Amino acid sequence: MIRRLLALLRHDFWLKLLSLTVAVLLWAMVVQDYNKVTSVTFDVPLEVIAHPEYEIFEGRRDLETEVEVRVTGPNLLVSSLKADDLRAWVDYSTVQQAGRAQEVRVQVAGPPRYEGQVEYRANPATVTVTLVENRTLTVPVAVTPESGIVAVGDREFRYTAVPVNGTIFVSGRADYLGLVRSAVVALQGADLEPPLQDGRLTETRTRLQKAVRLVDAVMQPVEKLAEHYAEVEITWEELPPGKRVTVSPQTVGELPPGFELAGVSVSPAEVTIRSATLDGSLPQVSAVQTEPVDLSGQTQSFTTVARLVAPAGTSLAQTSVEVAVSIREVSAEKLFGAVPIAVQNAPEGLEVTLSQGTVEVRLTGRYTLVHPLDASAVIAYVDVAGLGPGTHRLPVKVIYPPEIVETAIDPAVIEVTISPAEIQ
Repeated sequence: MIRRLLALLRHDFWLKLLSLTVAVLLWAMVVQDYNKVTSVTFDVPLEVIAHPEYEIFEGRRDLETEVEVRVTGPNLLVSSLKADDLRAWVDYSTVQQAGRAQEVRVQVAGPPRYEGQVEYRANPATVTVTLVENRTLTVPVAVTPESGIVAVGDREFRYTAVPVNGTIFVSGRADYLGLVRSAVVALQGADLEPPLQDGRLTETRTRLQKAVRLVDAVMQPVEKLAEHYAEVEITWEELPPGKRVTVSPQTVGELPPGFELAGVSVSPAEVTIRSATLDGSLPQVSAVQTEPVDLSGQTQSFTTVARLVAPAGTSLAQTSVEVAVSIREVSAEKLFGAVPIAVQNAPEGLEVTLSQGTVEVRLTGRYTLVHPLDASAVIAYVDVAGLGPGTHRLPVKVIYPPEIVETAIDPAVIEVTISPAEIQ
């Protein structure tokens, strides 16, 4: 048996030795390539694990799509990886405290068979995030408009709108909820159509489920909160026939000096009056006056609400109107009677004599600009640059504040005599 094995070994011995040597060399090359450490970078989508109670207030939003992951390990393993083999995530559920900026580590994992053989490094390694609590608040509900008149043909219907419940529960992020002061239901369009059938009111009360507008203390909308709803009850009544009359706005008080009343308008321009007597008669009136709007101290146009004064024996379906007052500043003119004329660019060694030492200047502009001016605000001069001895007719130039117009200079031209200076 041993002889047989020795015979087999001696047969083609050198060829077998060469094969063994090649095999050993190949094995050494494979082991060397396998043990060679290399690094490859992948762009990996970033998964976000939300907190069960808190929401993101602010953070690195640019990192919520993908991160850069650098994989380091044996060349054969690393070169076989693809971006789809990797998973990167941040776990916000580990955040213990809301309302404070915190660093959350970006975690990376690869195929289980590579565990312990390769190293994963995310760039950036952390995400800065602030989480806030979700809360529920009780918010008062307001309806706008609360009441009004709707005309259908020659008939008029009055409505009154109130929330069924004075408050609603509003849920959302605590930082935004802290701004909310009220929930406003805005009625418009089809909401304010009286429920008529065959010309008669089918219901005197209707209810609507409407989305609310959450607003802050200055009635500005608070965004980034979920939509909430409130129920509104509208009461309808048909008004007796009336008479349309114009609205005459009344004013009281004086505007400050330099301002004038450019106009007064009202909206609506007409209202309906109805009889307040048992016989249903209406007095012969063609206009309804507003309570006086005070103009005292006003320097700018403004809009206000004024109550209407019902004529004796009548009632008003609408009790107030919007009054727009237009105010403008008047133009003023001021005369400066003896403004000294200065000489600019007088030549050295020559004497300059003016035919007139002062000039009269008339300025025009807005009252608040012109009225306070005194003589020091106006400078008159002639420019003799480049002129030699002799008598010259030169224009008088004037310097005055901006936004003011020069309307007259008297005289506009004076004679200027340039002569050699007398030697003492």
